[in-house]
Amino acid sequence: MEMIERLSASCVEWLAREFAAKAWPKSEGYFAKCFAAQERGELVLLVAAEGDTLLGYVKVVWVPESAPFREAGIPEIQDLNVVPAARGKGVATRLMDRAEALIGQRSAVAGIAVGLHPGYGAAQRMYARRGYVPDGKPLQYHGVPVREGQEVRLDNDLVMNLTKELTPGMREECIHET
Repeated sequence: MEMIERLSASCVEWLAREFAAKAWPKSEGYFAKCFAAQERGELVLLVAAEGDTLLGYVKVVWVPESAPFREAGIPEIQDLNVVPAARGKGVATRLMDRAEALIGQRSAVAGIAVGLHPGYGAAQRMYARRGYVPDGKPLQYHGVPVREGQEVRLDNDLVMNLTKELTPGMREECIHET
């Protein structure tokens, strides 16, 4: 049976090892840093697994580095990853449901940045279906707003910020779910 739980100290090394084996390696110490930040209350990292099989993970960052979200006090969903073998089975949807439930306890709005290159097509469609809309601010490249006429590379670092208003009914449901 699938479980979605907060990253625990005992699972940090397992998560790093499993994600590297099933998807691609993260930078050295990435998950340990996430766990330390979670312990400080800066974020929550949710892990989806079925038994000892990693399915995916997502982060909720309470005070994001992205200036538009940080300045507006919007928590950001980051780094949604589902291992290739688990894609198309609703894992991303369930991780997003839990992330939005957590955010709903603190905020009426959730934010997420999505890459613009074709590799993010499935994510772009999922976020739109979930009610996320562009925040009306400039695209960002390496975290810096893109100016009109500026040339940028279409890679992982060119993103558009999206937001979703959590309706009062949804927020109440989210509060009672966790």
